[in-house]
Amino acid sequence: MGHVMKRLPSTIDVHPTVIEVDAEKIGALAAHSADSTSIAPAIFIDGTRVEGLESLVALHLSSHLVPRLAGGGSLLWG
Repeated sequence: MGHVMKRLPSTIDVHPTVIEVDAEKIGALAAHSADSTSIAPAIFIDGTRVEGLESLVALHLSSHLVPRLAGGGSLLWG
């Protein structure tokens, strides 16, 4: 899932800054988090979280991804 989330932007010539957290730290975060979805791979466009792979692909397939990227001028992973 994370691999696809990293590769999809490059198909539209966008090269995001990627911040990866190692598995040990993810486990520690999960132990302290009541909401396990908060540690799932996520993408942020102009400070707004896109909720996972399905939402990212839906934006792309509906032709809304490029306008959102162009409008915000930034692409951040978290």
